[in-house]
Amino acid sequence: MELRYLKNTFKIVYIAMLIAIGLVLHIIESYIPVMVSLPGAKLGLANIASLLTVVVFGPATAFVVSAVRALLGGLLTGGVSSIPYSLNGALFSTLIMWLVYRTLYPKVSLIGISVLGAAAHNIAQIFTASVILGNFGLFTYLPVLGIVGTITGYFIGLTANYALGTLKVSIQTQRKNGGKT
Repeated sequence: MELRYLKNTFKIVYIAMLIAIGLVLHIIESYIPVMVSLPGAKLGLANIASLLTVVVFGPATAFVVSAVRALLGGLLTGGVSSIPYSLNGALFSTLIMWLVYRTLYPKVSLIGISVLGAAAHNIAQIFTASVILGNFGLFTYLPVLGIVGTITGYFIGLTANYALGTLKVSIQTQRKNGGKT
């Protein structure tokens, strides 16, 4: 569903909106307390924006949205040390979601794509932590994150599926009106 026919101005507006949505969700999520028993487990709300961008604008734009969101999110929430984890997770997740979307959609739904994206995000973050800390034993924590990621990925995919319908209507309205509001 890549929207190559959108005028550049509207494309920029939609991309900025997706970055803003991802950033706001990232900030909101930073206020949700992490469960002590599951360090590193998060909801992944900002991945809604990444998944929508993969579907609507394709991989190049999705990488930009994911990278900008991860960088700004780390800077604005004071988690500068979390940027490598967030950035690597976001980019690897975006790559996997795009590959699955391009090759297997609609056989694999947006929910399935989101779950796979969550798994990719967890793998990238564990890998990043393992390299930084020099301890590849951290991969033993991956099954725990995998369970949490499957559950949250399901709900993120469900939300993205709903939001995609709304976004399509908005874009079609803009196209029909010739860009006039």
